[in-house]
Amino acid sequence: MKEVLKTSRLYLREMSVEDLGFLTALHQDPEVMRYLGPLKSARQVADRLDSIIKNYMLHPGLGIWMACHKEDHLPVGWACLKDLDRTPNIEIGYRLAQKHWGKGYATELARALVDYGFDQMELNEICGVCHPENKGSASVLKKAGLLYRSIATYYKVEVMFFSLKKGLRFGT
Repeated sequence: MKEVLKTSRLYLREMSVEDLGFLTALHQDPEVMRYLGPLKSARQVADRLDSIIKNYMLHPGLGIWMACHKEDHLPVGWACLKDLDRTPNIEIGYRLAQKHWGKGYATELARALVDYGFDQMELNEICGVCHPENKGSASVLKKAGLLYRSIATYYKVEVMFFSLKKGLRFGT
């Protein structure tokens, strides 16, 4: 499986059919899905995984990737840099298993994806969205350098919309 990027503790790699069990458990956890809509059936997860794998060829350098520990190679969740709800905007996203919450993994991944998006993919802007009540996710997006812009509608729900233009990121 192709590795996409590394952080100090994690790496992102392309998903494979072997990830189905982990992904199904992740998307059937009520706390993980609290702000993200209904729980997903095993069939829905399998169909989405198939689409994710196919998209690696259609959109090189972008996608939804499995986030794994460097140490033991076990998955902690996933992270993405992909189109925002089928628009030209490119979004950062992440979903972690509950046992990995509160360890800074989402922030670590989001910051790495900002760097990857601007430096490797040469994007001009990166955005992120989260449910207005999801304070943890809003905090991650802010720590990654994204700025709150407005309430917007994506994925058929109202969300907080954050974005960052390349020339305004930290250290530039």
